Amino acid sequence: AFVFAMIWSMGSALTVSDDGTDNRKLFSDWWRTEWRTVKLPTQYTIFDYWYDPNSNTFELWSKSPFLSADMMDYDSATPMASVTVPTPETCSVTFWMKILVNMRRPVMLAGPSGTGKTQIVNGMLAQFEPTEILFSII
Repeated sequence: AFVFAMIWSMGSALTVSDDGTDNRKLFSDWWRTEWRTVKLPTQYTIFDYWYDPNSNTFELWSKSPFLSADMMDYDSATPMASVTVPTPETCSVTFWMKILVNMRRPVMLAGPSGTGKTQIVNGMLAQFEPTEILFSII
């Protein structure tokens, strides 16, 4: 669990630079060379895995309970503009965001327009009981 927290605390803000440099990939490669004793799957970057505390292993986000088949249900009456398509990326962002919200910590998502930040936040907030959680979107 420490390794998982360390990876995300140090690298979660990394993105692709304007010049096309994938800083998460660079960090992932650096991590693997510096922390050789930590055994993580090697097929993808270190950010593509979540820590399963039950099996004490790292698994793909796509195999996590946070990205389940019931999340794929779509009601055709729902406007597409209010639908969040679950992906490993939205899954990992939502995972960390829920932890922060449950700890009553502020959350700010940054990134280019049109990447789903508002949808991810609205989707997560819609799951809360309105009499228990008070929130404001600015």
